[in-house]
Amino acid sequence: MRRRVDIPIAADESVRRAEDPIAVARAHAADILIVKAQPLGGVRRALDVVERAGLPAVVSSALDTSVGIGLAAHLAAALPDLGHACGLATTRLFTGDVTDDPISPADGAILVRRSEVDETGVCEGDPQLCDRWATRLDADARGSRCLRPNPQRAPGG
Repeated sequence: MRRRVDIPIAADESVRRAEDPIAVARAHAADILIVKAQPLGGVRRALDVVERAGLPAVVSSALDTSVGIGLAAHLAAALPDLGHACGLATTRLFTGDVTDDPISPADGAILVRRSEVDETGVCEGDPQLCDRWATRLDADARGSRCLRPNPQRAPGG
């Protein structure tokens, strides 16, 4: 397809693991990589992958809270060349966020900053779902601090 059209082709969903962008570049299957920091293992690994692929990159997000958008903004800022708009305005699709200071675009730009989780509001939704995630986080963290609902805070308040 790339050889048949004059429109640049971007590889998005085909870029999920660190090997994927390299394979796309070797196959000459795309002109631009759409990268997401989280599936590629974080900012440093994503930068390494983009460098090894040798293609221009655009940073995008899945449906991320401000924590994920902050990570993606750091990746975008660290790219040596960012010739296209990024897809990071997804926090507006949520009715809430896990931080009391959400990262949202203003005038087409996002400030590069870290977003801290506000643990008091994390589990305002479905209490059973929250309990399942808290149990899963406990198992994964093996005793480290995890997000728990604040019993002092009423749902929705």
